[in-house]
Amino acid sequence: MAAGVSVTVQDDRIKGNIRGMKGWLKLLGIVQIVAGILQALTLFGIIWAWLPIWMGVILNGAANKAAEYAEKGDEHSLAEFTGKLKLYFVINGIMMISTLVVVAISLMVLGALAMLGIISLPSLLESLNK
Repeated sequence: MAAGVSVTVQDDRIKGNIRGMKGWLKLLGIVQIVAGILQALTLFGIIWAWLPIWMGVILNGAANKAAEYAEKGDEHSLAEFTGKLKLYFVINGIMMISTLVVVAISLMVLGALAMLGIISLPSLLESLNK
């Protein structure tokens, strides 16, 4: 009997945590969609503006599945909820790694150009500050 009560209490805690996440997921999803739309309005942002919009849609979908699981206790909804969160974090991780790689390559190229004397870093920084 104690094991059954323990499982029920744990299930209620999980549902409570997921219910609490729903609003935050919706908020972050909407913010990412709006950020993607604003990016699309810029000249170069239109190239990758679809990414934050897609991530916002994923978060909104996760929030809907979270609400569905919290209301019905449907295991399929829980699996879809965690799958959407996994997809979101995988995309976010890939974006983070690719950004770090691009920054590292840019710094190496800039450093190589400076060492070869092709560009002067002080004059480059001065021109950027104008």
